[in-house]
Amino acid sequence: MRIFDVLEKIIHSIGVGTAWLTVVPIAFFTGLQMLDRKLHLGVSSYLPDFSTSLLFILIFMTFGFTYLRDGHVRVDVFRRKWPPRRLAWIELGGCLLVLLPLAAILTYYGWDGLMRTTQFADTDIWARRVAAVIGPVVLGLAGLIVIVRNVAFLRGRRDSLSPLSQEDLPHGD
Repeated sequence: MRIFDVLEKIIHSIGVGTAWLTVVPIAFFTGLQMLDRKLHLGVSSYLPDFSTSLLFILIFMTFGFTYLRDGHVRVDVFRRKWPPRRLAWIELGGCLLVLLPLAAILTYYGWDGLMRTTQFADTDIWARRVAAVIGPVVLGLAGLIVIVRNVAFLRGRRDSLSPLSQEDLPHGD
């Protein structure tokens, strides 16, 4: 289980690092676009492309982080009343039937797109193509962590199911 804890820390670092490396420039470029409209600096034709590329990278590189933090959208109408064992089984089924196949498909097509990128492509295109490969791989690894932890929970070797909801996380995370 320690290897999965280390892997989770790596995924956490990738998610937080990507957020800091993309959100701040997106905000800066947005402010610069507003200034350009008023001062006619001549940079507005490039900024939307950079912002879009950074947003794409942010989304793809934080899938795994968000999933491990149970930060994705769920409809909790039924879920909040279900016992933890049922939730663990549902999470296992979702990982095996939806998340891992989706991660594999996204990785396959991301890799195909990366391999078709020529040496003449712009840097933002390369960055998007690399994120389209790494992001789904990280999501798949997060899914494996959730699978292993839920199997351990169902076998009685772990006290809580995975992913932990925000209420279950230790304060300061």
